[in-house]
Amino acid sequence: MLDNRLVKALRIIVARLENKGINWVLGGSVNLALQNVHVSPRDIDILTDKRGAFQIGELLKDYEIKRVEFTKSEKLCSYLGKFRIQGLEVEVIGDLQAKTNQGAWTERFKPRRKAILRLEDMEIPASTLEAELKAYQALGRAERVQKIREALKKKPKQSI
Repeated sequence: MLDNRLVKALRIIVARLENKGINWVLGGSVNLALQNVHVSPRDIDILTDKRGAFQIGELLKDYEIKRVEFTKSEKLCSYLGKFRIQGLEVEVIGDLQAKTNQGAWTERFKPRRKAILRLEDMEIPASTLEAELKAYQALGRAERVQKIREALKKKPKQSI
């Protein structure tokens, strides 16, 4: 079960972003928790492309703690902005790339395949568990990879 502040923050985010034509998905720990992966989320990650990051930055401007700008570390690079909603950190991440253990950069993440998660009366576009699995594998996060694999085993098969 998600903390009430997370639900309230998601409600604000969804209300601001829906019907704006922005290609975005919920990612990270909140997304995993909503898809029955046993994690304890403490922040919210919104994944998008470069254009979406700047658009979302404008739509969430009154919650901004760090404006959207290109950021590069040893393991990650993206257009990153940070916001505080309901006392929780919200990261907007555009064109995310990760450096693999082999030293190569992954291709830029673009939200293509989406899961639609239902929470109370909200419909939230989210990164699929399969996409999250690939991302955490690229980052070398073995414990998270194992938890996602466990959830995928329990997930009902989709009929075509």
